[in-house]
Amino acid sequence: MLRIMTLLIVSYTTLLFSAPVPGQVATTLQEVTPRGGIVPVGGLPEGMSGIVVHSFDEGHEAIVAVAIVTRSGADRSEVELRPFTALRQPRLPTAKAEPRSGDRVVLGYLYDRLLPIVPNARSFEKAKKALDRYTLVHPDLFAVELAGDRDALPHRNNFQKICTKLHLGLVMFMFKERSDFIDCNSWKRVAQSDLHAADGELVAPFYNRFGPIEPPFYDFSNYELKNFDRFYTMVEEE
Repeated sequence: MLRIMTLLIVSYTTLLFSAPVPGQVATTLQEVTPRGGIVPVGGLPEGMSGIVVHSFDEGHEAIVAVAIVTRSGADRSEVELRPFTALRQPRLPTAKAEPRSGDRVVLGYLYDRLLPIVPNARSFEKAKKALDRYTLVHPDLFAVELAGDRDALPHRNNFQKICTKLHLGLVMFMFKERSDFIDCNSWKRVAQSDLHAADGELVAPFYNRFGPIEPPFYDFSNYELKNFDRFYTMVEEE
C-alpha cells in the first residue's frame, strides 16, 4: 500500500511540474492581412511567438518573419508579423521575401530553450529536475553579459538581448508561489506553473556563481535587490 501511495505521489508531482510550456505548433499562414496574418489553429496563448518560413523551391527556404499571436479563437488565430533579425549577418545578403499565404509557420519556436531566473541555488536545482526535458541555459552566461555591460539589475532589454544571442525562446521567473514563462519576442507570459522557489539565501540579482554585478563606477544609484518577487514582477510588466 505504501509503495502504491508513493508511486501516486511521484506521478502527481511529475504531472504538476511537467512542462506547462505550450508545445510547438506547426501550421501555415492562411492569409496575410494589413495587421498581420491568420493561422488556422485556435486555443493559443496571446504572446506566443514563432517563425514564418518561406520556401523558394524544393531545396531552398528561409525564415522571413517572426509571428506573434495577438488573438486566438476556437479554430483560428491572428498573428502580428515582424522582421526576423535573430540570425542577421551584416556581411551576407538577407532574404527579401515577404510573408505570404501558404508559408510555413512554427509557433513555440525555441520554447525548448529557456533562461531560468531564480533566487538561489536550491531553486535552480529544483528547476533542473522539474524541467529535465528542456535545455536550461545557465544564468551564469547572463550574469557575464550583464557584468560586461555594467548593468547591475537586468531589465526587459537585457533579457531580450541575451535571448537573441543565445537563441532562447523563454525566460522563466521562479517566485515564492509560482513560475512564470515569458516569451522572449513578445515579452508576454505564455505559461505559468505551480513550480515555486525553494528556501535559501537570496543571490542578487538572481542565482549565479559570480555574485553581485557591479554598476558603472560613476553611477551612485542604489542597486540593492531585497525583494526578488517584487522586482521581477515589475520586469515582467515592462
